[in-house]
Amino acid sequence: MAADDAQAAVLHRDMEVAGPRVGRPPRVSAQAIIEAAIELGLDRVTLKQVADHLGVGVATLYRHVRSRDELLRMAAFRVVLSRRMPRSQPGRAVHWAEVALGFAASLYETFAGEPQLIHEMARGRIGPDAEVDFLEQFLAELKQHGFSARESIRLHHALAMMAIGAAAGALSLSGAAAAGQPHDAAMRRVLAERDADELPEVRGAAAEFLNINPAHWLLALRDLLAGFAQARGETLPEQLFGTALSDP
Repeated sequence: MAADDAQAAVLHRDMEVAGPRVGRPPRVSAQAIIEAAIELGLDRVTLKQVADHLGVGVATLYRHVRSRDELLRMAAFRVVLSRRMPRSQPGRAVHWAEVALGFAASLYETFAGEPQLIHEMARGRIGPDAEVDFLEQFLAELKQHGFSARESIRLHHALAMMAIGAAAGALSLSGAAAAGQPHDAAMRRVLAERDADELPEVRGAAAEFLNINPAHWLLALRDLLAGFAQARGETLPEQLFGTALSDP
């Protein structure tokens, strides 16, 4: 597996020296590469196997992915999103808020479970290739519920920003705890170091602030969806979040 990344580095170096490629366009797309990796199995797939499966050389793949690790992240992203989005079936209508909740939950779980994804996103390395097909399904499903394209995109962006932000926050809490500096202990230390008459509002809210539960982002998600529903003259289904969600 490491050989794939080493070969990628050599090829990218040669590309930079030679300048932009000219001639015929690539014979495969990023979508085809991702789908081939999923079909072959993400646990042990190599770039050579994907190239052989598509009938191209490994060098062609590097036009779209930098390494096996990047391909696996893109493919895993696609798999998780696809699994979590509820869709209307014959005899069972799905409320639009169920679609939105499934999308948000899948994003949160994906980014919280793979911290490197946030790093890659910050560096501009996660493009639309892994998401665009899922977005098509999302827009098509909401269209059935009377959403305009503008409404659907606004909801999509709001869900993504909230879910990814919540995942980053959860990673921060778990990272601090793993480093031996849990958030609550650090906050107590900061307050103890300041004069007793400083930060009165923070001290008054300390009980809430010191007991942060990463799952509380779902409360904000509920309010977000309720706002969209209200704007449409609707209310959310009572059991949308089940019995697991309650105000702290």
